[in-house]
Amino acid sequence: MATPELLPLFDTIAQCNRCGFCQAGCPVFRVTGEEHSLARGRQSIARSLILGTMDLSHEVIGALEDCLLCRGCTAHCFPGIKTDEIVTAMRHAYIKRHGQPAWRKILFRNILSNSRTLEFAGRMALWAKRHGLAAAADKTGLLGVLDPRLSVANRVLPAMKAPPYLREAKTQLPRPKKVLHRVGYFASCGISFQYPEVVGATHRVLARNGCEITLLDNTCCGRPAQAYGDLDAARDIARKNLDRMAGAMHLDAIVSECGSCSTFLKEYAELLKDDPIYAGKAEALSKKVRSFSEFLVAARSTDGLGTVPGTVTYHDPCHLSNRFGKITAQPRQLLRAVPGLTYKELPEADWCCGAAGSYTFMHHDEAKGVLDRKMANVGKTGAQMLATECPACMMHLDYGARSAGLDVRVRHLSQILDEAYQAAEA
Repeated sequence: MATPELLPLFDTIAQCNRCGFCQAGCPVFRVTGEEHSLARGRQSIARSLILGTMDLSHEVIGALEDCLLCRGCTAHCFPGIKTDEIVTAMRHAYIKRHGQPAWRKILFRNILSNSRTLEFAGRMALWAKRHGLAAAADKTGLLGVLDPRLSVANRVLPAMKAPPYLREAKTQLPRPKKVLHRVGYFASCGISFQYPEVVGATHRVLARNGCEITLLDNTCCGRPAQAYGDLDAARDIARKNLDRMAGAMHLDAIVSECGSCSTFLKEYAELLKDDPIYAGKAEALSKKVRSFSEFLVAARSTDGLGTVPGTVTYHDPCHLSNRFGKITAQPRQLLRAVPGLTYKELPEADWCCGAAGSYTFMHHDEAKGVLDRKMANVGKTGAQMLATECPACMMHLDYGARSAGLDVRVRHLSQILDEAYQAAEA
């Protein structure tokens, strides 16, 4: 049976000349050696689905699930084919035809789309983690009830000892000495629950640079739903965020320290381009959004930094790399501006770490192989600190450091800058 939903992609797919240069940039292929792991293989599947020589079966979608969506292949593709978009379209077509697991449907359409439900679910998950219930569920196999592959989640996730960041708690925001910028803070799900200490660091750094902060009433950005191919849920989440952030359009910028969130918010214009009601709103929002380091460099925030001794290296989150957001020079510029801090470039810094949201849970063997390569490169730098701008990357890199026995602290860029500003005031 042909898959006509993919027909609009045929001209793009036809640009693939099967040269195989995508091998050089695909982290998954480096682990599996399988042709279907390559962009060339995935596009061959898409072509067969369009022509009707292959059916969109469970076996086919299984061969597409192991894509990181990192665009490592695109960087080595002469036509610059964005294979991640083709894979996402195939996943979407599969969902339309066959549906998706109930737990994923509930997650994308009922939990991530509602900030109150999301925060409640997050608190429950943290409570289970801290009180040993998550470990018990792992040992007894209960985690595998939803999906057997989720059994590794408890091992990969950090301890998460700090209380989560909850907007309803109305935490006192730091005030700038002089208001130079008025910014909206878009809270990331991953940072709010896994690394709430990063939120405080981000707020303090923004305030130190003259930012009056408005906490936005957002829910999840929608990236997880989009990545799994549930584009209907992703669009619904985007519309809800646009409605809830309508009052923030007078602000100078909307800032998030999560690279995945900031990049996906910028993609709302493309996601909703055919929506007659929300297309204009999405376009306006996309122009307001800035990643953390992108905003700070534009604000020229390198004054007043104190000494932070040590050696640091930086991992580019895929969504901030030159293949997506093109935010690569800014974080390095900020790190190099910190007195006492020696910056060492990380080999293959823009290669995916293997986290890719929940990829490390659902395809753990492949993700661990990708991560091992990343941590070997971290070890070559001799750095004591490994900086990045993504909570999923922080989670996976920290897991990699523990697994490899590397004496390196994984930190968000905002934490390092916050330490530098505090050192100047000490």
